[in-house]
Amino acid sequence: MKTRIVMLSAVTRTDRHTAMTEVNDAVLKSGGWVEGHTLLSNIATVFRLEISAEGLEAFLARLPGIGIRLDEDSLEAARKVVSTSGNRSAERPVSLNLTFIHDEPDLRRTVPAVPG
Repeated sequence: MKTRIVMLSAVTRTDRHTAMTEVNDAVLKSGGWVEGHTLLSNIATVFRLEISAEGLEAFLARLPGIGIRLDEDSLEAARKVVSTSGNRSAERPVSLNLTFIHDEPDLRRTVPAVPG
């Protein structure tokens, strides 16, 4: 049976650089690892994680302490995974979409021209 990705969505008012570091630390302290991330300007970051059901439970408990709030659908989905997981130590894929709430303008980057 193929393992489904646990998809989480959250918001924060924490500075994006601090929030990204805090999420990374929370994942590592929970026994998981960050497979990668995608930056969406200064609006959001999508984290790709691998973490066990035990670790997911610990990770969820750490989020409020670092100023990150999951939406209700995400909390329900995560709790379902934690409570119905047969092998609680098996790693599973998790996606966390973290949206930053701020008053900053969109982050613009200059893309150099490519010859040819």
